[in-house]
Amino acid sequence: MAGTNDNFVAAAVMLGRSKLYVDLGTGSGEWDGLAGVRLILDDDGSPDSGQNPNAKHLGYTETGLEWLMRPTFQSFTPDEELDPIITLPQTEEKVISGSMWQILDIDLAEALMPTATRSDVMGSKGLTFGGNQTITYTSVAAIAPLQSDPTRFAVFHLYKAFNDQGLAAQLTKTKVSSSPFAFRGLGISTRANGDKAGRYFVQNAGAQS
Repeated sequence: MAGTNDNFVAAAVMLGRSKLYVDLGTGSGEWDGLAGVRLILDDDGSPDSGQNPNAKHLGYTETGLEWLMRPTFQSFTPDEELDPIITLPQTEEKVISGSMWQILDIDLAEALMPTATRSDVMGSKGLTFGGNQTITYTSVAAIAPLQSDPTRFAVFHLYKAFNDQGLAAQLTKTKVSSSPFAFRGLGISTRANGDKAGRYFVQNAGAQS
């Protein structure tokens, strides 16, 4: 009998900086790619402008990004057993989170305020807020170069999302203002099961898009 080979692969370890992009797709607030179509990247790892003409880089963050996809389950135990014999998925949490520094960039602040309205008046750029009952969604992706090969990238993409942390600032001389964010992904009912909410992928060697 033969044993199982070890799988210690340093190239598969994620380490280093990442970037967050919002407003992917063609401006609908939802990813508009067809089945089997993923986010296309330029050679530098940024979203391709042809596929994503309105994409924006979120800018500086306080401590980088974190992404998460976590299903929850419910188990069922019959009277005759001590252990559950059936488990079913109930919900899925999908989120990209961090804390943004560049809160004076109104284009970025707009992406953090899903119930605000853009209002550039009298020589100013800004937002109005209060009383809006609708949510403006966006499509977001965290993109990071591989530490072992910076010409390739890992991507965590949420097709349809909104920030549920609002917009905040701390006005003090001892700390840079930062606004926590958590873009939470929703499912798109018209997409196929198993592909309703997002995609996580790593480019193959030689892939430049």
